[in-house]
Amino acid sequence: MAILDVLEPQLVRLRARYAKTPLPRFFAWWGGDLLSFLPSSWRAALAEGRESLLLNIADNTLVLQREAARGATEFGQVDLTQDTDVQRSDFQRLRARIDEPQLRHFFCVPAARVLHRSLNLPTAAEGNLRQVLGFEMDRQTPFKADQVYYDYAVRGRDAAGRQLLVDLVVMPRGAFDEELAPISQLGIPLDGVDCWLDEANGQRLGVNLLPPERRARRSNQRMWINLGLAALTIILALGVMARTVTNRQVALENMTAEVQAAQEEAKQVAALRKTLEETIESANFLTQKKRTIVPAIALLRDLTERLPDSTYLERLNVTEDGRVELQGLSDRSENLIAELQKSKVLTDPAFQGVVQPDPRVKKDRFNLVAQLKAREPSQSAAPSGAATAPANETKEGSAHAPAAGKQ
Repeated sequence: MAILDVLEPQLVRLRARYAKTPLPRFFAWWGGDLLSFLPSSWRAALAEGRESLLLNIADNTLVLQREAARGATEFGQVDLTQDTDVQRSDFQRLRARIDEPQLRHFFCVPAARVLHRSLNLPTAAEGNLRQVLGFEMDRQTPFKADQVYYDYAVRGRDAAGRQLLVDLVVMPRGAFDEELAPISQLGIPLDGVDCWLDEANGQRLGVNLLPPERRARRSNQRMWINLGLAALTIILALGVMARTVTNRQVALENMTAEVQAAQEEAKQVAALRKTLEETIESANFLTQKKRTIVPAIALLRDLTERLPDSTYLERLNVTEDGRVELQGLSDRSENLIAELQKSKVLTDPAFQGVVQPDPRVKKDRFNLVAQLKAREPSQSAAPSGAATAPANETKEGSAHAPAAGKQ
């Protein structure tokens, strides 16, 4: 109860602020339009879910009316002149005909039994309206606040929004207890006490004179169901969000792994392509070298044909850049340059250094350099067999043969 006492003023202020906005009218219009699209059976079921049981006493008879959204209709009667146990049994029998565990019971008193006043109050009092009416009770009615049960209903506001139109309903406590005596002895739990606005048509004013401590204690199952559904919705939403995040994380990890695998494959392909290109380049290089560089056998054959028989080679060296170095002995060294200029594989022959005579063999020792010519594409490959010049003996008795190979 302490928590309710603290929350009640705050809820009243929130309801007052909410009532000033156009939202209530909008939701009422919107809800009505939504309900109009539902089948009539559904609308009837929803209307029955909001029904109440109205009780009033007329001529020693307890009259029961079933109130729904479309209005109130007479439901049954209980004769109050019977024994109390019989009255209870009759009421329970009538009540059992309504399959609604949370059916609310309202006792309606005649309008002549209550004091009804319409008041104009400033809107500043709306947040604490019950206390304000309690302070104004002795000014607006012949009673004090502790002598009556009272309730109010805000009926509207003026155009400027500075005044509230409030209906104040007051009933002396003695008269109130007298009216409720038959209901109390039957043990009927009441949710409220109202007064008739139009008894003939079953319309009540819409106030509750019954003090909160005397009202029936009901567990609002719909509220708990709604709260449970709301909590379940939130849990499911969080679960879906978490699952979505997890799925996205898993998808991201899988995609990252696929990208890394694709990158590794791309690296391997790039490495294989580079290796293939290098291999092809090397093969082309060797092929090009073979096509453009004169074979050693062709060089030996050409030297054999060009050099005189009296010339001996002690050293033959071919460098990588095609430079040919010849070192040997000859008694006709002055003719070597002219002979080599006729060569088909050598170009630019020249002596390197000074030609020196060797008195031991009576020949000139020479160092000669030349450059290999680029091989013509149409030139056929050299034969596999090495052509050797005929071995002739000189006057000195030495064998004449060109030295092949590099040193």
